[in-house]
This record gives sequence, structure tokens and C-alpha cells, in this order.
Amino acid sequence: MKDLQSHFNQQLDNRSGTVTRWVIGLSGGLDSVVLLHLAARALPADRILVVNIDHQLQTPSAQWSAFCGRLANTLNLPFRSEKVVVDGSASLERAARRARYQAFENILQSGDCLLLAHHLDDQAETMLFRLLRGAGVRGLAGIPERRSLGRAELFRPLLSVSRQQLMAWAEAEQLEWIEDPSNTDLSYDRNYLRHAVLPLLQARWPGFSQRWSDTARYMEEAEQLHHDLAEMDSASVSKDGGLCCEALMRLSQPRRNNLLRFWLRRAGVAVGERQILSIIKLIAAADDRQPIVTLGEVKLRRYQGVLLLQPDESVFEWGGRPLTLAGEVTVQGCLVVNSDLDGAGLKSLSGVTLRNRRDGDRCKPVGRGGSCSLKKVFQELRVPVWQRSSWPVCVVGDEIVALPGICICEGWQSEKKGSGFAVNWQPTALSVRGDSDTL
Repeated sequence: MKDLQSHFNQQLDNRSGTVTRWVIGLSGGLDSVVLLHLAARALPADRILVVNIDHQLQTPSAQWSAFCGRLANTLNLPFRSEKVVVDGSASLERAARRARYQAFENILQSGDCLLLAHHLDDQAETMLFRLLRGAGVRGLAGIPERRSLGRAELFRPLLSVSRQQLMAWAEAEQLEWIEDPSNTDLSYDRNYLRHAVLPLLQARWPGFSQRWSDTARYMEEAEQLHHDLAEMDSASVSKDGGLCCEALMRLSQPRRNNLLRFWLRRAGVAVGERQILSIIKLIAAADDRQPIVTLGEVKLRRYQGVLLLQPDESVFEWGGRPLTLAGEVTVQGCLVVNSDLDGAGLKSLSGVTLRNRRDGDRCKPVGRGGSCSLKKVFQELRVPVWQRSSWPVCVVGDEIVALPGICICEGWQSEKKGSGFAVNWQPTALSVRGDSDTL
């Protein structure tokens, strides 16, 4: 690549009009130093923020952060350093990545674009690493050039540039950078691939990194087709916040497995073939059984022919707190109170408090013509058993006046349309998390 600056400028040309602030991830290494200098020449200084994430994993990390600060200062760019605590109980590389991206997400605002310096060799390394771990199409799509990160966007303008090209440009510009000694530690899987394996492949098949980059693009297109197919299947199989087991089993095995992976991934749950087989056994279990498949911190269960994710088994204690327009957000669900009604609602919030259901509770839903037990109401509406204990009950004194999202009780409904308060309880169906394995 003859003119790296022109390539970088062209990469950013199509995005500059929609970005209010450019956040540059700076580690102090060769790649990010080149990225910073390219950005400093192409972008207005008042729209740049340079960010260093200090993982505090090595003794000189504070010195590296100081180096990054001095470099930003010489370019008259604002600088911010963030220290993170890395959980080393599992994979140190994965934990550091998770902490780093969480720190970036905390800094980013709507309209920001985070620029990172991943390059062509990183792409080849990532694809080989994932292939050795048994990745599917999604994993072999490699590092995405762009993706969302919190309220902002992440963009990698150097992903088609080799490290050799970055090195040549940095030397020609007489740049200085930091060499992290841990990058040569072959006990780390990625370092072993980078220093012991990829050079052999490059010597035997020159230019393979570019061909792998093309393969990553093909895989990305294939993954998009998988996503589109899962969206269509989800529309026909979704039911009551989950997946209809009967409709799911009518799909061909590849489509069924694709839909399950897609549905669970939206909930932040990654599954392999073994977990998929466990889910199929759960679906096929006898009707009088209620098996559960545990997937990390969530549980998957079948209820009345529907496959559901249960994010939390604990019961939220309402404890007699007052019902207000502010509502309430809990792990188990969201209580929404709205004074803008299309129909009749609760006539007043005055004196209304919230508690959990009790044995023997009865109420008089408007239009039912008498009282009935809360247990019967929940059964009729097919409310899952595990959601009932946390379902808020609205009371005035000892009298039940409403079940949010279900009914208003006799004598407590607003007198005319458009008055009163709508009270709705939205149980948590899926536990949505970030994908910590996404680069």
C-alpha cells in the first residue's frame, strides 16, 4: 500500500458526516501509534479523544500510559487514561478483552466512533485461533470491520493493511512506540500462533493473510444469510416470549439449530453442539416432566409447549412500597406506570402499595362478575409458575385493586376513557448481555 494516509482518509470519508467525536484507542504499541498519527493528520483536533486502557497486569503499565499521554500531548489532542481490574480467574486474555471493551463502552457517547488499530495479520491470527477452537461460520467471519458498541460505533480502518506496511510507514515517519514484552510470551495461545505458526504459513504460502481476509468476508456474508433465515423462522416459531416447541421441531435440523443459536445469542448465551442436543432432549421430554437446561447464568425450560429462558429464579420482594409514576425496574421485570391512557385504568395512585402474592389471595377483575383466586387468574392467562411469586400485586390496605398487566379490580377503575393510570408489569423473558468474545 503506497500511501497509507490516503487509504486511511478514504476509509473515514464515508463516515465523517455522521460522527460527532472520534475516540482513538491507544495502547502505545506500533499499530495504535500509527493509527493515532494518521487520525491526527486527517481529523479536527477538537473532535478527537485519545483513550488508553491500563490493564494493570504488568509493572510498567503506568509508564506505558504516561507515554500515551505524552504522545497525545505532542499532537495537541485531549487524552484520557482508564485503569481496569482484570479478573484472572479464567482466561486472562478473554478477561482483559472484556474489561477493555467495557471501559470503552463506559466512555463512549451517542454519535461517537471508536477507532481501533486491528490489521490484516490480526485477522488471519483470529481466524486460525477460532478454527482451532472449532468455530462455525460466525466465528470464521473473523474480526468485523465495524460493529456497534454501546451507544456508539466501533470501526477498524486498518483491517486490510498488513503489519509490515504499518511498520514501514512508522519507520519512514520516525515514530516511537512501546514493545510490550508479554507479546513474545509463547505461553499465550495468540502469541504462539503469531510467532511460531503464522510465519511458517507465510513462508510457504506468501500472501495467505489477504486470501484469509477474503474468506472472512465470504463467511460474514454467509453469517448474514443465517441471520436473515433465523429472523424469518423466528417470526413463525415465536410464541409467548419464547419458541413454540412443536413449530420448532417441524423445521429441518440445520434450520432448527440455526434458530436456536440465533435466539440464544440475542440473550447473550453462546452454545455449542452439546448444548443444542440437550435442548432437543428437553423439548422431546414427556409432558409430565419439567426438565431444565442450565446455560451459564440462565436456565432454559419448556412450559406449556413453549421454550423459555428464565434469567433469574430469585423472588423480588415488593415490601409494601408505594405505586408511583416512576415505576420499577428489577431483574425479574419492569413495572411501567403511565397516565396517558387509551382506555380505562386504575383511577388513582393515592394510597396504593405493592406487595407479593399470598396464599388464598382473591380479587374481583372488572367485567368478571365476581371474585376469583389469583392462582386461577394466573393459570387462565398461562403465566409461568416461576414468574408468579415476583408479580406485583397492587393493594389499598388489605384490598387488591389491580394486577399490573392483567386486570383492574371492581370499584378501582377510572370513570371515563383517557383518565386514570395504566399499570403494566413486563416480566423479563430474556437476559440480554453483551458478547464478550466479540473483538
